[in-house]
Amino acid sequence: MIAIVCAIFAIASVLSRPEAEKHQPLVMPPKASYESAIAGIGILEPKSEVISIGTELPGVVREVYVQVGDKVEKGSPLFSLDQRDIDAQISILESSLIIAEAQLADASTQFAIINGVEDKRAIAKDDFNKRKYAKQIASAKIQEIQAQLKQARTTKERMVVNAPIAGTILESNIRPGEYASIGTLSNPLIIMGDMESVHVRVEIDEENATKVQPSNPAKAMARGKPDKSYPLTFVRFEPYVKPKQNLATAGQRVDTRVLRIIYKLPKIEDRLFVGQQMDVYIEEVAKVE
Repeated sequence: MIAIVCAIFAIASVLSRPEAEKHQPLVMPPKASYESAIAGIGILEPKSEVISIGTELPGVVREVYVQVGDKVEKGSPLFSLDQRDIDAQISILESSLIIAEAQLADASTQFAIINGVEDKRAIAKDDFNKRKYAKQIASAKIQEIQAQLKQARTTKERMVVNAPIAGTILESNIRPGEYASIGTLSNPLIIMGDMESVHVRVEIDEENATKVQPSNPAKAMARGKPDKSYPLTFVRFEPYVKPKQNLATAGQRVDTRVLRIIYKLPKIEDRLFVGQQMDVYIEEVAKVE
C-alpha cells in the first residue's frame, strides 16, 4: 500500500508540474535559403588580401606618416627610420668624391704634360708610366666612391618604408621611438589592403570540394544578422587544400582539411569590417545525367 501511495504521489507531482517556459534565442541561427546547400565559414578581407608591412632594415622609428583609416597612394611614405648615421656617411663620401675629382684633374694634367713631349726619348719610361697609371688610379677611385655613394643613398631610401599599393591603413603597431625589427612579426608593423572592393574567403570541407562550381549561386550572412544576406560573385579557387583554421565551435576537429574559395561582396551601405566572420551558403546544383 505504501508503494502504491508513493507511485500515485510521484505521478501526480509530475503531471501537476508546470511546463518550462520556452526561451527564444537572442539571435536566430542562420538558415540557408537554398533547398540543398554547402555551408562554410567566410572571413572578410580586402581585394588585395591583408598586407603585413615590414621593414628591410632594422632601426629606431623616427616618424610615422599615417594613421589607421588613412587612404594612401602607391609609393606614399608610411614611416621612416633614424637616418643620421647614413646621412653622415653620405656627407663623407660626397667630400671624398670632390677630393678624388681634384686628384684626377691633377693627374690628367701631369700626364698631358709628359704625353705632349714630341721626343719621347727625353722622357724616362718609368716617369711616363707613373703619370699614366696615376691618372687611371684616380679615375678608378672616382668610380669606387661613386659606387659607395650610390649604395649609401640606396640604403637611405630603404630606411623609408613606402606603401606597396594604393589602399587603406587597417592597423598600425609602430610609433616614433620604437625599434622596428626585420622578419616575420607576430604583430606586423602596419597592416593595409585595397578596400576598393571586399572579398570573402570561404573554407569548404574537402568532402564537398568537388560539389562547388564557379557558377553555383552563393550568399553570405554576417554573424548576428541572419535575416539579411548578400549575394556573392565567384572570383577564384585556391586549389591548395589546407588544414582548417576558422573553427565554428570550440570542440571542432582541427584536422579537417578545407578548400578555400574567394568571392566578391557587392558594394553595400552596411558597416562590415575586415576579419569579420560570415556564414556562407553555396547552392548545390543537382547534376544532370
